[in-house]
Amino acid sequence: MRASINPRVRFVAGTMILVGAALVSGCLKSTEPQPSLLQLNGSWNYTGIQTGPVRETLSGILTISRESGMSFQGRLDLVAVNSQTGQSRLLGGLVSGSESGSNVIDFDADLEANPRRHVGQLVGDTVSGTWVVSASDGSTTSGTFRVERETR
Repeated sequence: MRASINPRVRFVAGTMILVGAALVSGCLKSTEPQPSLLQLNGSWNYTGIQTGPVRETLSGILTISRESGMSFQGRLDLVAVNSQTGQSRLLGGLVSGSESGSNVIDFDADLEANPRRHVGQLVGDTVSGTWVVSASDGSTTSGTFRVERETR
């Protein structure tokens, strides 16, 4: 004996399957990289000054290797030279950031125990601004920076 299924039940079940498939599909697409709106990929020459607690000059390379929408990721490698003693130290770590509107670039560089937050204005092929590190003990380190895109 064959049982018949009410057409309404079939319609509701079919609709639920379609809605579920659309939701799953939407979730999967949300994690895919989006086309970049920034065009920051490549190497940038980094210069800066640490103003406190110890004055240092900073120089190195910021490499942006991945972009998605308004976000980017990369790496920052620096040489920091103490202005009083002349001693140098190497700093390097991953970078992640975004454009937060009106060509304001905001990124964190994981160079030491606490992220170094950079906020600067993008004008042409140059970003300049300030950076700060807030340590868990309440102390802060800060300075200025400038990155210029390497010519291609």
